[in-house]
Amino acid sequence: MANIFQGESKVARCVREWDRLLREREWVDTEIFTSIFSYDTISGEEMFGYEKAVKKAKKEIRLALQERGMLLREQADVQDNRRLLTAYPLDNKDPLHNLRIMAVVEDAMAFSRALQITYSPSFHEAEEHIFHPQYLRNYNGRRYVYGVYENEEENNGLPFVTLPVDRIVTARLTKAVPYRPGDQQAYESQLRNVLGASPNFRNPEVLEVVIRSHDPKVHKLLLSKPLHHSIREQQPCTAEQTGLLTMRVQMTQELYNWILYYGKGIEVVEPAELRERIAIGLSQMVTYYNAE
Repeated sequence: MANIFQGESKVARCVREWDRLLREREWVDTEIFTSIFSYDTISGEEMFGYEKAVKKAKKEIRLALQERGMLLREQADVQDNRRLLTAYPLDNKDPLHNLRIMAVVEDAMAFSRALQITYSPSFHEAEEHIFHPQYLRNYNGRRYVYGVYENEEENNGLPFVTLPVDRIVTARLTKAVPYRPGDQQAYESQLRNVLGASPNFRNPEVLEVVIRSHDPKVHKLLLSKPLHHSIREQQPCTAEQTGLLTMRVQMTQELYNWILYYGKGIEVVEPAELRERIAIGLSQMVTYYNAE
């Protein structure tokens, strides 16, 4: 239904009226057509025909409205046994903005549609893209969507890009290009050995990281709330002895940040390159505090 808003068909008349009502922030009955046309203008036989046509095209109607930038929400009216529909504007000043962007992203994946997005990367102006969302993941309390841009040059030669949902300013479904689905198992395999949101594409080697813990409380915290599924205890940490923990991950910025976060409570034993990087970073920090 490329021209679902055009013409005088039952579906076209319905979707135009729904569009008008939803933009006025009204509730629309998704099952009973009498919320749009009264019995004064349509006979009972015609009403049945409208209800049948609209129910059949319900998915296309919802998608057509979302392509116009409307986030739809369906709610049950238990008392009257009806399904009601309303719409929300996608305003990034809205405290629920991230949740509403997530709803659009999830719909795009469910209905195999690309997204027209405005994305605001760190320290840069907002950019317009056509984006194919393929995988969703939560890391450290932040939601990320993985996928590819329609323009291959924007992917910078990477197999996929990672977008924090809270940096997507606007999003709407589009039929301008065919949707490009992703392989869920491939994503899970790529991210399995990553501590953080994004893989290290330049150096994807997985190394065993050995951590010596000097604080029993930190040691227990790392086991009770592990930041990675591969973390294992090799030696308990007590007041009399240091502990040992291991995990298998790629070398990422998030791993470096995680180690610094726990300060003097932990120490990197291996690999040597990570231990050296931490030592250099700490030496630089010491100079800040020794400066007069």
